[in-house]
Amino acid sequence: MNGVDRVEYPKLSEAIIASGIKPGIKPSDLYEICSDAFRNNIRNVCLPTVYLDELIPVLRETGLKASTIVSFPTGLLPLEIKIMEMRFASHQNVEEVYFYPNLGNYLDNRIVEFELELSRFLEESQLIGLKQIKPIVEVDLLSNKQINELIGIFKMSGFDAVMLSFSSGLRNIRDEEMSFLKEIPKHIALEVNCRVRSVEEIIGLIEKKIGRICTVDYRIILESLAGE
Repeated sequence: MNGVDRVEYPKLSEAIIASGIKPGIKPSDLYEICSDAFRNNIRNVCLPTVYLDELIPVLRETGLKASTIVSFPTGLLPLEIKIMEMRFASHQNVEEVYFYPNLGNYLDNRIVEFELELSRFLEESQLIGLKQIKPIVEVDLLSNKQINELIGIFKMSGFDAVMLSFSSGLRNIRDEEMSFLKEIPKHIALEVNCRVRSVEEIIGLIEKKIGRICTVDYRIILESLAGE
C-alpha cells in the first residue's frame, strides 16, 4: 500500500487507540480488545470505568496503557460525580482520562459556568497527579466556528489536547469534516474518536496532524496491515 510507504507501521500502531467505549459493550469484548491490542503492538486501549477494576490484572500482565471517558456520552453528570469518576479511574492506574464537559452551558452562553467546570476538573486532576486530562467535543452538536471557539477556550483554560468525537465515536468523518480538520490551527493537540474504513483514512488523519485516533474499528486496520 502506498500509504504504508509514507507512514511506517509502528507510527500507525502508536496512533491507534483500540476503543471499547460503546453502548452494550460486554466484558468479554473488552478482554478480546486487550488481547488484540497486545498481540498487534497497539499500546493504548480505551475502556469503560465500570470494568476497569476487573481488567486491572490484564493491563498489568500486558503492559497496556488504559484510558477512559468520564460522563460518556452526554457530559450531563453533576461535576462532583464526574470528579468522583475521574478519581476512581486514577485509582485504577489509568494514566489518561477524557471527559465530556457540560456542552449545554456553552450552547446557552453560560460561559462562566462552562469555564468553571473546566478549571475545577483540571485542578482536581492535578491534585491527584493525573497528568493527561482531555476534554471531548461532540462535533455533531456544533458549527465549525463553535468548534474553533471551544478549542480556544480549552487552550486558555490550560488544556494541551482535545478530542473531537463524531457521534460518540460511532460514525465516520465526512469529507467536508476532513477538510475542516486540516484548517484547525494546531495550537492545541487534536485527537479524534470516530469510525474508520481503511489504513489510508488513518494515514490521512495523521497527515492532518491528528495525534491519535480512538476507534472501535481498530480490528479492520489490523487486518488491512496484515494483508499488505
